[in-house]
Amino acid sequence: MEDEQMAARVLQVNRSDLRQNQSRWLKKARGQRVLLVRANDEADQKVVLDKRYYDQIRRQMESLVETLEITMDRRLFNQILATADTLEKNLRSGKLHSLEDAFAEE
Repeated sequence: MEDEQMAARVLQVNRSDLRQNQSRWLKKARGQRVLLVRANDEADQKVVLDKRYYDQIRRQMESLVETLEITMDRRLFNQILATADTLEKNLRSGKLHSLEDAFAEE
């Protein structure tokens, strides 16, 4: 499942250790490994993460927001559900063809 692929592995580091060993710690922030820079006040804590992982999280969040917006629009959502039922019936009855079949070169 995609959620399992998105799961972060959090590595904690304090600010002074990060300052002294910045290169080593930043190399560890790759993929789903995320650095949590600890502070005495939780509001001052920071997170360092790989840009590709950040982009992946951002895209997934945008997709979730779009899905939520669609499901909250009852009229649109009901139209989608009705279309899905029609597509399913047409698929079972053989009225639909794959893109490969439709655009196959003879």
